[in-house]
Amino acid sequence: MKALIVYATLIIIGTAICVATGLYVEKQVSSAVSLIVFLSMYFANYAVCWILTILIMDGSLKNAQGRQDQREAENIGKAAMKIAREKRAA
Repeated sequence: MKALIVYATLIIIGTAICVATGLYVEKQVSSAVSLIVFLSMYFANYAVCWILTILIMDGSLKNAQGRQDQREAENIGKAAMKIAREKRAA
């Protein structure tokens, strides 16, 4: 739940920055360029906020995709299955 709150907060802040930048570019250049700048920043915002959320929650990106947790869960499951087979065989 904490990660969801952090992610949503970062998205709101990032969106505000995107809107402000888009409005500034629109005043300085044109609305077409502003749209391109806004959309590119807006969609990049989701990826950047996700990475920042992982950094805030875990402190590193070592297990960003959960591979280590998956391996540990599989090893625990295999060990439990091995113990169950040994009990049935005995």
